[in-house]
Amino acid sequence: FKLDIFTADIWGVKNPDLGSVMNQVRNMMLVTVWVFIGIEGASVYSARAQKRSDVGRATVIGFIGVLALLVLVNVL
Repeated sequence: FKLDIFTADIWGVKNPDLGSVMNQVRNMMLVTVWVFIGIEGASVYSARAQKRSDVGRATVIGFIGVLALLVLVNVL
């Protein structure tokens, strides 16, 4: 882990194409909303599950999976 890579031009002064920090945070928040809508949509079909324990397990696994992908995409 090299801290200087992550802190280089953090405010977007040298490369204005990336936008300001606030613009980047806003865009990340918009993506977050769309990512987690998938989890909400999956809960609609939970009524068709044979066992209620499967619903809880699938929700937790799905949430952790989506959260991990979101963090990876934002860090990369």
